[in-house]
Amino acid sequence: MTRSALAIVTGATAGIGAAVAQTLAAGGMRVLLVGRNPRRRAAAARRIPTRRHAGSLIADLSSPEDIGRLLGEVARVCRRVELLVHCAGEYQWTESGSLECADFDRLFAVNVRAPYLLTQGLMPLLARARGQVVVVNSSVTRGTGAGVAAYKATQHAVQGLTDSLRPDLNLRGVRVTSLFPGRTATPRMRRIYQREGKPYKPALLLSARDVAQLVLALSRLPPRLEVTDLHLRSLTPY
Repeated sequence: MTRSALAIVTGATAGIGAAVAQTLAAGGMRVLLVGRNPRRRAAAARRIPTRRHAGSLIADLSSPEDIGRLLGEVARVCRRVELLVHCAGEYQWTESGSLECADFDRLFAVNVRAPYLLTQGLMPLLARARGQVVVVNSSVTRGTGAGVAAYKATQHAVQGLTDSLRPDLNLRGVRVTSLFPGRTATPRMRRIYQREGKPYKPALLLSARDVAQLVLALSRLPPRLEVTDLHLRSLTPY
């Protein structure tokens, strides 16, 4: 990738997304941040060097209207996109016997529909750059656990979506990778451990920077190479 290459990172205001944005910027890419919280977006933007900050956009990815507006704003300011990183995601614990539909619908809207719409909408800009899409998924697809049925369903769904979009994107010269991190030390993971009643020991987990370094490495692969699925876990016993 050239040093003027543009990356768009969703969920760029916290956790893995923030680390990815900072790492890509440090690696020489211009980064456009997407988040839903104006205060956190401003804080995240301050951590990006001015010459690497391509902009910051507010969008609630559960809203098709917000996604449409976001795509319009990107089209106005960008001629090409070298890298699209889907880090935004919603997590909800599902109580046994719950009939709550709003949380279920939001999980699918943010975790599945949003990556689909954004990837489809940005396809012309990605194709122009012969770019790359990285979908940050979850190791939950390989395990089981109480209270995560709805969330896990979305992660399997986005994996299927990614696999099915890959041939279409490949025909346009765009590479697609699904990245599956294990448990990573983020504010969300702290809340998950609290919910599980387990001690939270972030030093024993992956760090958001670990995941971000992999995204940077993927962006630097020779254009003829594609990693389709990449699973990452910590070797430290927990």
